[in-house]
Amino acid sequence: MEVVFTSSAFRHGYTKQDFYELLAADYLKIRSQRGIEEVYELLGRNLSGSYLHVVYRVLPNHRLRVFHMNGMTEAQKRRYRRHRR
Repeated sequence: MEVVFTSSAFRHGYTKQDFYELLAADYLKIRSQRGIEEVYELLGRNLSGSYLHVVYRVLPNHRLRVFHMNGMTEAQKRRYRRHRR
């Protein structure tokens, strides 16, 4: 699977490495909370323990375009913690 990062993905100081660390750990995948087709959100943590919120779009040929990475809100942290139980 090829992953393409837009410049907006790095706006909040997170890196490609943070994204791959999130994928290697336990994460929660949900459909876009805004109801956008082919857009998904990931809630998880990187190796340093930061709570990350990642938004990506599924492109043709099984590629992903990551366009948002930021810290989770308190509501997102609660949802993620409930998932981990």
